Amino acid sequence: MPDDYPWPCVKAPNDLHLFDFVTRSIRGEGRFYGCHLLDQARRWPFLRAETPKSAAVVSQFLVSAWQEVGLPGALYLDNDAVWNGGGRGQRVLSTIVRLCLFVGVEVIFIPPYTYEANPIIESFNSFWDRNFWSRTTFRDLAHVQAELPFLEHYCRHRRPLPEPEFDSRTADQIAPDFVPVCLSATFDQHRQDRLPITAGRVNFIRFVSSAGTFSVLNERWQLDKKHWTGKTIRAMVDTQRQLLLAYHQPKSSENCRLVAQFDYSLGEAVVPLAAEFQRKQPAFWPSVK
Repeated sequence: MPDDYPWPCVKAPNDLHLFDFVTRSIRGEGRFYGCHLLDQARRWPFLRAETPKSAAVVSQFLVSAWQEVGLPGALYLDNDAVWNGGGRGQRVLSTIVRLCLFVGVEVIFIPPYTYEANPIIESFNSFWDRNFWSRTTFRDLAHVQAELPFLEHYCRHRRPLPEPEFDSRTADQIAPDFVPVCLSATFDQHRQDRLPITAGRVNFIRFVSSAGTFSVLNERWQLDKKHWTGKTIRAMVDTQRQLLLAYHQPKSSENCRLVAQFDYSLGEAVVPLAAEFQRKQPAFWPSVK
């Protein structure tokens, strides 16, 4: 990854959840999607196998995860059209983004087609393939769903984490006294036809093109070509102020720089974050110099 890639700072459990999916097919059954969510700080997984990959299904997956694992400070994910919303015109905030904002979760999209920007979840996907998918000939989706809880339990309680910083501890040995803030078991607002846009932040990490531009939700934005071509920026939509703010963080710097600011009208009312979802948020990004 580029030296100026703005990795979010993660210090504690549920600061950041990583989300991705894998696509597999079963003969006679067709395609299904393995939905994988990891708490980055302790590698605690929440795993499901779903079909189809729709906004409603993914919304329910996230709600179920956050009811059990707890609400994160932010969700870190790729640019699939189901959760990005970018395939449906300009400045369209998807069902998934609206759900995140509604419950006080910041959103961070990695650059398009840059899987190495989510290396922890990609490593887990490979582990899932080797130790789950490739070890069994699954009869149907129900068979996959029946076996997944055993893998999930193993990854939470028995698997020594391979990264050196964990010293072969298991996920449940990382922060054993941690008490998550969970989404209510009765939460059902995600079943509404359309959630409002809630005050919050949606980040798009982007590489600046040779023309000095970057793209967010099917719109291109111009920066000073001489200074920013080839750099990596974090474009943040502040829904409350309806601004698009572009930041750059130089290598090894403890600060970031505000590169540009654009008006970003969303075309609808933005509601405040409900009191029940207000909580102290992690400081993912360095201060602005």
